Amino acid sequence: MNEISVLMHLLSRKITLDKIGASEEEILDALNLKTKNKSIYFRYLVANLSKYIENLGLQVRYNPLDEHWFITFDQDVSDLVSANPFENQPKIAATLFCTLSCCFKNSGACKVHEIVELRKKKGVREDLKVLEKKGYVILDKKFDQVRLTPLIGYELDLNALFTKLALKLKEQ
Repeated sequence: MNEISVLMHLLSRKITLDKIGASEEEILDALNLKTKNKSIYFRYLVANLSKYIENLGLQVRYNPLDEHWFITFDQDVSDLVSANPFENQPKIAATLFCTLSCCFKNSGACKVHEIVELRKKKGVREDLKVLEKKGYVILDKKFDQVRLTPLIGYELDLNALFTKLALKLKEQ
C-alpha cells in the first residue's frame, strides 16, 4: 500500500462510537516513519491528502479532544445534507454548550453544579442525561461530575467555534 492508501484507511476507520481516525503516533508507526523530521513529513502528507480528497467533498480534520485526525465531509457539504442533531431541542444544545465551556475551563471535567449555575435553567440534570444517551458526555454520579466524550470533536469544529466566539466577544 502506498502512503495515501494507508492514510485513507487509518483516517476513515471508526474505532468506537466516539473515536474515529488515528493519532499522529499511530499514523507514523503505520508508515514506519522514524526520521528526525517525521512530524514535518506527517503534516506534508496530511496536507496533500486533504488537497487530493477536496474535490470529493471530503476534508481531513483534527479532533483536539482525543488528538485524532479523521476524514469527514466538507463543512459546506455536510451542512446541506445533515440535520441538526438538536433540532426542536434548543435547550439540549444550550446545555451542551455550557458543558463544553465548563469542561474546557476545568481541563476536561466539571461539576454538575457549575453547569447549573452557568445555564441558570431548570432541568439541566435531565438535559445531561439526554446528552449522555446521545454519547456526548459521561456522567459520574458518584462525584457529581461531567466529562465530554470525543464525539463532540468529530461533529463540531471546536477551533472554529471558539475563534468565532472570541471574535464576537472582541467586537462587543
